[in-house]
Amino acid sequence: MLLDIIIPQYKEDENKISMLLNSINNQKNVDFSQIKLTIVNDCSDVLLSDSFLNSFKNLSISYIRNDKNTGPGLARQKGIDNTNGLYIMFCDSDDRLYDDTALYLITDFITKKEPDYLVTNIVVEGNNGILVKKGKDTFPWMHGKVYKREFLEKNEIRFHPNVRHLEDSYFTTSILGTIDPNNIIYLDYATYLWKNNESSLTRLKHKHHYTVECFDDFYNSPMYTYEFLVKKNSYLKFSYLVSSVLGIYIILNSDLFNYDDLEEKRNYYMNKLEEYISKKRNIFVIMGYDKSSKLFEIEKNELIDRNGIKEIYKDYDDFYNTYIVKK
Repeated sequence: MLLDIIIPQYKEDENKISMLLNSINNQKNVDFSQIKLTIVNDCSDVLLSDSFLNSFKNLSISYIRNDKNTGPGLARQKGIDNTNGLYIMFCDSDDRLYDDTALYLITDFITKKEPDYLVTNIVVEGNNGILVKKGKDTFPWMHGKVYKREFLEKNEIRFHPNVRHLEDSYFTTSILGTIDPNNIIYLDYATYLWKNNESSLTRLKHKHHYTVECFDDFYNSPMYTYEFLVKKNSYLKFSYLVSSVLGIYIILNSDLFNYDDLEEKRNYYMNKLEEYISKKRNIFVIMGYDKSSKLFEIEKNELIDRNGIKEIYKDYDDFYNTYIVKK
């Protein structure tokens, strides 16, 4: 089997997921005997019927169900562990392939080039139209990417069991921290459409921003990722740690946390962050002011774009003078 397409499913019913399955079923010039779909129901009572799954004549679909709800990361991992294709691709059940040639281009590239990691462009559907994101700018999205199973297994890359949210960032950074850049192939073609589904996990309307509601993972996921990069002695480990710490600092000092009922939560994480920085202070010192301040600006711009931040109350000098300069 050449390619396993793994799809986590929770509340998406047959009507919702049919858009994705039709977009795969209708692909042109594809050898469907080399492609298998595995849908992982994440302990949901929204079940897909055999008659529905069998209605997609080109598709071989396996449907498995978790006995407890684990979140999309571990649902994907269950799909990985229950398949054996040479390559793995993830789709969300409320999205679709961008056009009817996407799968041909993907399978053609991985057959000819045999990359460890194929990265394509994705199209993001927003409130104000669509945006094409180029391959190198799609971090940490998992969409429009294909992974060689042998590479994942050799480098022990799995979804972290303690990360329910930001699971994509942990997984993708683990790959980038271990892969030979020459084994990444960038395909300058849009293969995936990310739909703006208001009922999805990351787009549900919370009292506060999704990042704030899930801040345990926003704080802990980078720490787990750094531990993995250290274990692999990755060249990314120190720059990743600095960027992650700065990202946490930026969020905590942004308008996302500027609510009276979040003061206790903010203070808790600011204290945790200060304690953590005190243990890692030498990394910031060695990296130096100029490089760290540049990483601050990069992280700030990415977080503004990704989280819709309107105001940030602290800059890098505030961080540097508070935590790095010797008192």
